[in-house]
Amino acid sequence: MTKRKVIIDTDTGVDDALAIMLLAADPDVEILAVVSVFGNCTGERAADNARYVLDTCGRSDVPVYRGSDVPVKQELRLNPGIHGEDGFGNTGLRPEISVATEPSGVDVVLELVRQHDGEIDYLAIGPQTNLARALESEPDLLQKLRSTTIVGTLGPALYRDTEPWADRRFRVSRDPNVTFDIDAAEAVAAHEGDVTWCGPYVTRQALVPENFFLEIAESTGNAPADLITKISADYAGFYSRSYPQPGDERVMGINDSMAVAALLRPDLITASVQRPLQTFQDPATGDRYLAGVHPVKDETRPLHRVVVDMNFDGVLDMIGETLRRPLPWR
Repeated sequence: MTKRKVIIDTDTGVDDALAIMLLAADPDVEILAVVSVFGNCTGERAADNARYVLDTCGRSDVPVYRGSDVPVKQELRLNPGIHGEDGFGNTGLRPEISVATEPSGVDVVLELVRQHDGEIDYLAIGPQTNLARALESEPDLLQKLRSTTIVGTLGPALYRDTEPWADRRFRVSRDPNVTFDIDAAEAVAAHEGDVTWCGPYVTRQALVPENFFLEIAESTGNAPADLITKISADYAGFYSRSYPQPGDERVMGINDSMAVAALLRPDLITASVQRPLQTFQDPATGDRYLAGVHPVKDETRPLHRVVVDMNFDGVLDMIGETLRRPLPWR
C-alpha cells in the first residue's frame, strides 16, 4: 500500500503537538517535511517545538525546516496568552539541537511539490504565510497538491451576514490563524484547488477534559502522552477560564487534531459546504476575517470546502488510540 505523503505547516503550540503526534503515529503516513510558521510562538520556537515533539515520538527521521517568521505585510502578532511564550506552556523544553535557518522551508515545499506533483496532502495548522509565499513562485501550487487542509476561517456565514465574528463560538478567541496574516489567507482563498477549511466554527465545539490526557499518561507511561500533559497545564487553564464547565471541570481544545482527522478520516466529517471565502472586518478592532459565503449567480470565486460539523467522539477515539499506542511508532 502506498503511504500518504504529507507536509505539516505548523506554529507548534500545544494542540499542534498533538496533531503532529497523530500523523507521526500513523503507519500509512509518510511525513515528507514539517515547516514552521509564527503564530502560537515565534517561527524559531515553532520549528524547535516540532523537532522536540518528533524526537519524543521517536521520529527523528522526519525533517523540520524553518518557514516564515513574519507575515506577508502586517505586523507580527503572537499568541503567548494561550500557549505560553515558548508555545509549550512556558516549560522551556527544547531539542538538543535547534533547527537550522537553512534551507528555507518555503523552498523545500516548492521542491517537494515538483518531485511529487499531485501526491502531497498539505496540512496548514498555523497562519497560511508559507502557502502564500509558495503561491508567489508557483501560482498553480494548490492544484499541484493532492489536497490542502487548513485550520482557519470563521466557517459558513449566515445568508447576507455582515458580522460572522459575532457567533458565540468566537466570544473569547476568534481566528488567529487567519487574522495573524489575513493577506496570506486571502491569497490562498483566491486560488483553485482541493482545499478544506476546518476552523473554529467546528473546532470550538470540542472541548476535552484535561483528565482524558492525564489518565492516558498515568496509565501508559508513554512519552508522547506525558509530553502533552506537561505542556498543556496553562493551556487547559486558559480554556477552563474562558469556557467554564459544570463542577469547574478543566478542559482544553483539540483544534488542530480536528484538521488531522478531517484529512485522515474524512468519514468523521458529518457536514460541510462548498463556499467562496470573503473577507469581513470588525470595525471595533480592525481585525479582518475570512468566512464562507453563499455563492452569487455566475460565481467566479474558487469554491473551497468549509467543515461545519464532525463526529467528535470519533476524533477523540482516534486521539486516545494514538496516545495509548506504545513506541516505537515506525
